[in-house]
Amino acid sequence: TPIGTVPAVEDLDLDGLDVDAADVAAALAVDADEWRQELPLIEEWLQFVGEKLPTGVKDEFDALKERLG
Repeated sequence: TPIGTVPAVEDLDLDGLDVDAADVAAALAVDADEWRQELPLIEEWLQFVGEKLPTGVKDEFDALKERLG
């Protein structure tokens, strides 16, 4: 996915959990449009952190923006 690796529902051990596989699938779904809408808020927070932000975090965010187009 554009945000990284997300497991498939069938790869998760849901035995003993009171959860429907369809609900798990919905929780794991990646909506690229929603992520694009969140980018400005994430960027605002990263700017708030400022110089204390590790370079790697900024690099990952820049790569995320690129993957989301």
